[in-house]
Amino acid sequence: MLAADTNVWARAYLNDEPAQARKARAALAEARSAGGVFVPLLVLAELSWVLRARWERATVLDTIEGLLQTKGVAVESAAVAWKALEASRKGAAGFADHLIAEISFGAGADEVITFDKAFGRVAGVRRLR
Repeated sequence: MLAADTNVWARAYLNDEPAQARKARAALAEARSAGGVFVPLLVLAELSWVLRARWERATVLDTIEGLLQTKGVAVESAAVAWKALEASRKGAAGFADHLIAEISFGAGADEVITFDKAFGRVAGVRRLR
């Protein structure tokens, strides 16, 4: 199994560096058909930030959902990623924020604190003022 850094996924999706994008897509396709590609939750969070800088929110969430469903791709704690994705689709906070919350609550945190207005409206998250 292979793991790919966020910049490999970003190049593959954004195609902003065509030569790197071709290499990224080829390497990921080869890995998916061989031993698979592992995606850490940190890569999902970073990827959501990178994509959100260029794409609309719905497109980013659709892309993450597609990645979660891709054959040959194993996402770390996929159930946590799915919960974060579903919560993201329902609320104003971003995917990475919901991922932080889901990981934290899963690890036993009772509350998450933030300065972010949108994230502060999520159940179990308190905005510091």
